[in-house]
Amino acid sequence: MSHEFTTERKPMDAALRSYLDALPPAPVSPAASDEETTRVRRAVIEQARETRGSIPGLPNGVEAQDVSISTPTAEAPAPDLTGRLYTPQGAESLLPLLVYAHGGGWVVGSIETHDAFCRLLSEAADIIILSVAYRLAPEHRFPAGLEDLLAAFQWVEANAGSFGGDAKRLLLGGDSAGANLAAVTANRICATGEAARPAGLLLLYPVTDHPSAGHASYEENGAECGLDGSLMKWFWNQYAPDTPPDDPGISPLRLHALPDLPPTLVATAEYDPLRDEGIAYAEKLKKASVTVNHLHAADMHHNFPVHPGTVARFPQSVAALQDFAGWVKNLVR
Repeated sequence: MSHEFTTERKPMDAALRSYLDALPPAPVSPAASDEETTRVRRAVIEQARETRGSIPGLPNGVEAQDVSISTPTAEAPAPDLTGRLYTPQGAESLLPLLVYAHGGGWVVGSIETHDAFCRLLSEAADIIILSVAYRLAPEHRFPAGLEDLLAAFQWVEANAGSFGGDAKRLLLGGDSAGANLAAVTANRICATGEAARPAGLLLLYPVTDHPSAGHASYEENGAECGLDGSLMKWFWNQYAPDTPPDDPGISPLRLHALPDLPPTLVATAEYDPLRDEGIAYAEKLKKASVTVNHLHAADMHHNFPVHPGTVARFPQSVAALQDFAGWVKNLVR
């Protein structure tokens, strides 16, 4: 994985190609209703988390605690909003914090599916992580998840000291659709001052634009790359079917002028339908004079550094995790 983006395109890792080819298709009938499709896809991704137990070196020295989140200033957070705090053991001083939104197209995924990744990153970066169980579509469409992530960020800011965190070193991040929520929330915070400005922003293969933009990677990597372009379009239809595609609340790439944002890490993968919009957002940040570290995996696919099945198999996933951790440490040491 390179620390500066390059246009080099490598063949997909052969072991990854074999792994993806062996994955069974989601058992969803083309004639299934959106409700049935949602149920089946949630069940499939939750089953995938069972591979967490096979990940070599999964930390035992990270304490995990489920917490309730509340804040009087959020407009409409879920009344039962919860999250999971990951804390490295043995800290002798206040630790930096990361408020994290899991991926899953705003429809699937949970703090359970991202438990292994959060444990690994918490230990590797020596950072407290709050993984947020934000509300999912289609039951809770845009902007419910955004309101929940803002509420969680405000809650951590107000309560960091009670669980050993340093509110002055508070980061925001996520992967895929969760990175979309993180990017939009950061734009909102930095433009309005609704919370303290994040110290850093971690955007892993982010969703930054509506499919109607026609980015080439939707076609190049639209099938047989783990995340199908057609599935991504279905996710969008569950999350924001009635929102204009150019609304920067769902498409941060279309925000006319970015606010003063903190240093940002953007990770992209060559064989990802979201590749081009992630690259474009990194470039947009740079043009706005944001300090950007763009990490590009030239032979990997969407979700490669987070999904338990790939973390257990590919050295690129381990290297990416080390890169993320190193960036966090350098930023908030």
